Amino acid sequence: MRPVRTSDDVMEIGHGYQRAMILFTALKIGLFRGLAEGPCGAPLLARRIGADPGKLAVLLDALSSLGLVGKRAGRYRNAGIARDLLLPGPRSMESILLHHLDGWGEWGRLPSAVRAGREPRIRAEGGYQENFIRGMEENARERAARVARAFPLRARERLLDLGGGAATYAVAWAEGCPDAEITVFDTPGTLRITRKILREKGAEGRVRLVEGDFLKDPLGGPYDFVWISQILHAYAVPDCVRLLRRARASLAPGGRVGVQEFLLDDGKTSPPGAAFFSVHMVAVTDGGRAYTAGEIAGMMRKAGYRKVVAEPKDARGVGIVHAFGGPS
Repeated sequence: MRPVRTSDDVMEIGHGYQRAMILFTALKIGLFRGLAEGPCGAPLLARRIGADPGKLAVLLDALSSLGLVGKRAGRYRNAGIARDLLLPGPRSMESILLHHLDGWGEWGRLPSAVRAGREPRIRAEGGYQENFIRGMEENARERAARVARAFPLRARERLLDLGGGAATYAVAWAEGCPDAEITVFDTPGTLRITRKILREKGAEGRVRLVEGDFLKDPLGGPYDFVWISQILHAYAVPDCVRLLRRARASLAPGGRVGVQEFLLDDGKTSPPGAAFFSVHMVAVTDGGRAYTAGEIAGMMRKAGYRKVVAEPKDARGVGIVHAFGGPS
């Protein structure tokens, strides 16, 4: 991502929403799924997906200019990148992209949020929560196995995946240590989707699901390891400390906690992905933002943890801060 230096760079940012909405619209109307039935012209595809043929042709031509759709002799087909990433499959990004579309309206209210606090949230039409949970599963697929190897469990150890969503990390730990006891704690609405995902994976029975509000309800335990992945950014510092204290109270003696987040550098202007994600949190939450590793370590110490260690971030800015329970 290059710095903005010219008028063309400024206009590229200003026009960025156009490319995004072209892609989002194609996903929302099922365009790529329709083309998966076979190459065709706009009129036939319009009948397949229920669209206006003339307007659909304009959209298809724009998608062709982006390299997502191929065009030859008036017939369109999915390009390889669309077949690989924009259709259901092991590398699909369909749900996470639809989740970004679901946040479009809240980003449109960002000026009001920055000026004077947030307006009442207006959720996108149906599917918001499922797009979100499945999108998080898509994001975590490859990283979950690496994290489970980096923080291995021993036989009969008890792990709590707090706010574990699609249970992607929990399943990775269960696969690495079948004798461990793995619990995912999340809201009833989320776990309804989690159960569907586990059935689809054939992973039912590998993890225990517990419903509740992790800021209010008992977390159970004691646990040997509490995993808190991509949760703190949704909350202001006081609630983050409160959650970390509750997690610490659920630990067995000698237990540890791991916090994974998009981490800003100390100056908070980089990496760009984390800086932009922090704005996203301003748009869609009441007090959340991205934090630095030092800020998270400070929250953990305030919550009573000891031996706090921040691991190096990956290329996307995702990093882990971990610590042991017990007095500071």
